[in-house]
Amino acid sequence: MKFITGIILSIFLVATALSQVDSIYHWKKLDTENKKKIWYDVSSIDTIKGDKFDIWVLEVHTPPMKSEGIEGEIYRSKILYAVNLATVRYGIMKIRYYDVKNKELYAFDYDTPPPPTDALRYPYPVFEESPIYLIIKELFKYKKGLGN
Repeated sequence: MKFITGIILSIFLVATALSQVDSIYHWKKLDTENKKKIWYDVSSIDTIKGDKFDIWVLEVHTPPMKSEGIEGEIYRSKILYAVNLATVRYGIMKIRYYDVKNKELYAFDYDTPPPPTDALRYPYPVFEESPIYLIIKELFKYKKGLGN
């Protein structure tokens, strides 16, 4: 019974998350090996020029996450990543956490003020099969399809 309830809750969360997200985003599902429910904003891929870009990633958390200092359970997170293809590193610029009703529980902007150096803007290496790695693969498939 818990399994069926979990599946129904997951379907509800995914539908809610995608239907109530700002219309400026065009979410595309990432196929992850661990079957996490992750999407990225495909509309930002069209605007990428050069080796550095920012991209929003949306994740539905089943079961919900809990974090110290945040009241309530986190059912969805939206994170703006900064990616540097030349160094294959990334950083987190903005983070948003939402509850089951899509109400924002927490927001923080790491890029205010902007990091003064690339070492601070892109501190994390991109690991194989991570969401950022999968997005980079999608980017190269997209660019190859355009003949670039």
